[in-house]
Amino acid sequence: MLYFRCFRRSALPIASLLALSACAGSIGAGSVDESTTQASAAHAPSATFPNAALTGLRPVPHQIQRRAEGARTYAKSANLIYVTNFSNSTVTVYDANLNNPPVLATITTGVDQPLSDCMDGSGTLYVVNQTDSIPEYAQGSTSPSVTITTGLSTPTFCAVDASGNLWVTNLGAPNITEYPKGSTSPSTIITNGATSPLGIAFDHAGNMYVANRSNVEVYPPGGTSPTTTITDGLNDVIGIAVDASGTLYAANYGGNTVTEYKSGQTSPYQTITEGISEDAGVTVDKKYGLFVANYGDNTITEFAKGKTKPTKKSISQGLVQPEGMAYSPPLLP
Repeated sequence: MLYFRCFRRSALPIASLLALSACAGSIGAGSVDESTTQASAAHAPSATFPNAALTGLRPVPHQIQRRAEGARTYAKSANLIYVTNFSNSTVTVYDANLNNPPVLATITTGVDQPLSDCMDGSGTLYVVNQTDSIPEYAQGSTSPSVTITTGLSTPTFCAVDASGNLWVTNLGAPNITEYPKGSTSPSTIITNGATSPLGIAFDHAGNMYVANRSNVEVYPPGGTSPTTTITDGLNDVIGIAVDASGTLYAANYGGNTVTEYKSGQTSPYQTITEGISEDAGVTVDKKYGLFVANYGDNTITEFAKGKTKPTKKSISQGLVQPEGMAYSPPLLP
């Protein structure tokens, strides 16, 4: 494992993300290239890096890895949480209905330094590997059916919009890439506002939220430039989520807080401090429940709708530097 000064991987992933985002911010984000934002698969970006500071990252050859025969499956529960564990390159699966549940399944095939994950409405799980790949797992499977490698440059987080399209933040580029449902090549590439893109989320209205460490940019439906910038209450924000009412949750790794913003607001209406330890990721369920991944103490804490104190339910078994989470069934699409 390489240790880095700028844009090199480290054994400390969260610290790496923050250092990488600082480097990305120093490079600066350009405006949207209209020829690429409307690009087809034929215009997918190459795996070359735009700055000499990025040469410590080795691009992965563009290829699609097909599912191996005999892929394992596991029993499905009504509500599941999929957690990415960076240090041991696993995704652990839990029954969300239980308090401190045992590991229901462990996904290792195709997982390599995972930073986050997300899920679509059909139950397909996408795992974002820092090593420039995103394997896709059919519902209940522990082996990938397809792996995306095209258009990635130190990918960090992902989200699925209401149409089932996959969106990925790339810290190395820096940019945001869209993959139409079922595609392994990006159709849209957004650079405007993507200074150091980390967390990403969508609301029911189609607005896209992107965390850039010191801010959260809000893009209107179909837009390639942000129309709103949130900075108030943020401190090294990494993961973000939006619930069914449009409330935005921001995991502030640097402040050990989760700040909450009503739909359309740029100042937090409340802040969670209890039960937080170097929070890296957040996710929500369809009943407005909030789950926080605490990188600092290897736990997942749960918060009921509108509450700032955690419930008695938590997860700790099998977690090793948890960062990203996906909830099943997902809020969108």
